Amino acid sequence: MPQSVRTLMGRRLLGPVWLLPVLVTLLTTLYRLGNPVMWQDELATISVVTRPAGKILATVQNVDAVHGLYYMAIHFWVTLAGDSPAALRLPSVLAMTAGAAFTALAAQRLFDYRAGLLAGLVYALVPAIGRYGQEARDYGMVVLASSLALLLLLRALERPTALRWLCYAGALALSGYSNLVSLAYLAGHAALVALALRREGGRARWIGFLGAGALAGLLLIPVVTLGEKQATRQISWIPKPTVRDLATLWPQILCSTGLVVALVAVVVLLGWRVRRRAELAVAVVMTLVPFVAVWALSYGSVSYVMPKYLFFLIPAVALLAGASLATLRLRYALPVALALAVVVIPDQRALHGTLSHNRYQYPTAAPFTALDYRAAADVVAAGYRAGDGIVYGYGYAQWWEIQTGVPYYLPSGDKPVDVFAGTTAEQRNDLWGITCPAPARCLGTEPRLWLVADGGHVVNPFTTVPKAEANVLRAHYHEVLRKLVSGLSVFLLTRVH
Repeated sequence: MPQSVRTLMGRRLLGPVWLLPVLVTLLTTLYRLGNPVMWQDELATISVVTRPAGKILATVQNVDAVHGLYYMAIHFWVTLAGDSPAALRLPSVLAMTAGAAFTALAAQRLFDYRAGLLAGLVYALVPAIGRYGQEARDYGMVVLASSLALLLLLRALERPTALRWLCYAGALALSGYSNLVSLAYLAGHAALVALALRREGGRARWIGFLGAGALAGLLLIPVVTLGEKQATRQISWIPKPTVRDLATLWPQILCSTGLVVALVAVVVLLGWRVRRRAELAVAVVMTLVPFVAVWALSYGSVSYVMPKYLFFLIPAVALLAGASLATLRLRYALPVALALAVVVIPDQRALHGTLSHNRYQYPTAAPFTALDYRAAADVVAAGYRAGDGIVYGYGYAQWWEIQTGVPYYLPSGDKPVDVFAGTTAEQRNDLWGITCPAPARCLGTEPRLWLVADGGHVVNPFTTVPKAEANVLRAHYHEVLRKLVSGLSVFLLTRVH
């Protein structure tokens, strides 16, 4: 059967190239959407987006400028949809789903319909898409922007009009405001431009490409300036990459060791059959060269090699795999795609569990115990009485956003007052507040206090707070209840009469 007839049959059977990838992506991102307990990054989002818009703008002057656009967008979103876990995560669902459509359309433009369909399906099956499509953070926006930029570049190279280059520049700016690291994909885009020039000739495409990049750079000056000032505070803890990391980094980017092995096998065994060799070479460049660029840059003052910062590579990975799979007949390629779905089932299940969101380096084990804020809040809510106060243990309490996470899961009418709260994070235009400098004056006459501290094995509640607070509490309260949940210890203290 002629190639054109088989392709036409595929179109009629499976619809537009983007339809099936979009449906599968929706399935993986909506699965148990509200079930996983919010973790510290998502709680930081909650802390910021629930502030007035002016306070958000003031906050990003001090911290998290790289998330500023996302914070503002979600601020207006929650005024309409509320701040439940599902509502907060739904924009990421929609962003990742749009990324599936853009990836499929880009692969179709670069190769053909079958490659587009299979690239979109590979994208949809990547466990990182399903997992971070449920993250109340801007990783979905990063993937959306990188896949959209690729599609818009292909359109601009086909017909290089000013409007198309302006649209491409907008996608570049969106990428930068989502995650500046993602702009490493420009190295791969340059290879696409070079290929177009080799075939079409002329300088218009280079001029358009460089002009779009320059315009995006101008638009990104605010976030670049602020991000550079805040980088030491925010990402200085990320270690420099080592050769040993190569064995784990790609599985962490895709959130699946099995899928990495399967896709490497697909590309090695089938890639040589791809007829459009130049396009295949460009797909390899788009996958590997930005990765190497980020790796090299990470030997500067700060490291950027963090799996979730590299999710912008997923559309390129999907495109490369889709082009390779497309060398098979459709009736063989779809069963292979189904086999890939079977491979990732264990990963998908693991990443949608109740305490799965802390595993930011999956499949590598998390370096800390997941904090179950919901379970801790359930303990407090079950025993709450009007007039109760609450204290949060010091340690890493602010880092873990305990003072945000526990109240978030408490019923609206059962929220005890933080008796040692001083200057709040919102008042400081920061992520963290400052506790009361004079605990004896801040402590009221609360008959009972709840104390929540990080660490699910604490024995003595008075060792979880600063010495001045401990002395005041020890003089007026004694422990009557202790409950240990994952990563947290919950105590009830009653006043000594």
